[in-house]
Amino acid sequence: MIRTFSSPWQRLAYAGSAVLALALTGCGGGQAESAEGESSGSANLPLVKDGVLTSCANFSTPPNIFAEADGTPVGAEVDIAKSMAEEMGLETAFPEYAFAGLIPALQAKQCDVIMSTLYIKPEREEIADFVPYLLSGSGVSVSKENPAGVTGFDDTLCGVRAAAITGATGAGLLEEKSAECESTGMEPVEISLLDRSADALQQVVAGQADAFVDTYELMKYYEKQSDGDFQVVGDPVGQVQIGAATLKENAELHEALEDAFGTIVENGRYAEILEEWGFEAQDIANAE
Repeated sequence: MIRTFSSPWQRLAYAGSAVLALALTGCGGGQAESAEGESSGSANLPLVKDGVLTSCANFSTPPNIFAEADGTPVGAEVDIAKSMAEEMGLETAFPEYAFAGLIPALQAKQCDVIMSTLYIKPEREEIADFVPYLLSGSGVSVSKENPAGVTGFDDTLCGVRAAAITGATGAGLLEEKSAECESTGMEPVEISLLDRSADALQQVVAGQADAFVDTYELMKYYEKQSDGDFQVVGDPVGQVQIGAATLKENAELHEALEDAFGTIVENGRYAEILEEWGFEAQDIANAE
């Protein structure tokens, strides 16, 4: 069946919100993908489900990780996770959670790892070990009309309505900017926290929010998909690392993931994935 859309916004909302019925409940069924072969050490790994690398996911950050119409997980991070799992002789599953529920789900041992646009931060490193696999940054987007005149992550955000995802870096950046605005005598940022990027996009396009702050890759993806109705303004904010998070007590799995990532870098699969998704600028293996 060919799906048609009457507006660019419908295309955006569909791409950003597929398979989100369980996002607010904190639990969901996984999509399993087969990985050929069986490594000698995979059977000994402490996993939630034998033979399966279960990765908690949030499907609202295309092109990093999102879902097709039938619920199939896709994206650069999905391909990286599958390739690493294959090297470990494992299948993959991607149960979905709200972004703010990813770390609690890992702590509750509902998954083995998080590979879902999770920035590596000091407070997160207190909870989990990370295998860095992508570079990233944050960006600001507005509607084509841009009624508030936002020009990027700068003082033009003071006094405006800005949306971000609960628990994501964009939300923290907006809180910092809001405090900075107040300290210099300007109006604070009116922050709206949401669980889905599709909702944030809708608020911006509908004029209910003046800006949306999230990963730069996501912003550029939606700009391309919107035919100009949704636009990135300003430069990326801060280069950070995205990594595969495992509980500190699960050192064996962390080491296995580290080895698997090293293998896909060496055999060229990592470079192939980056090229397929236009992520050459996110290459962490060859960063200077």
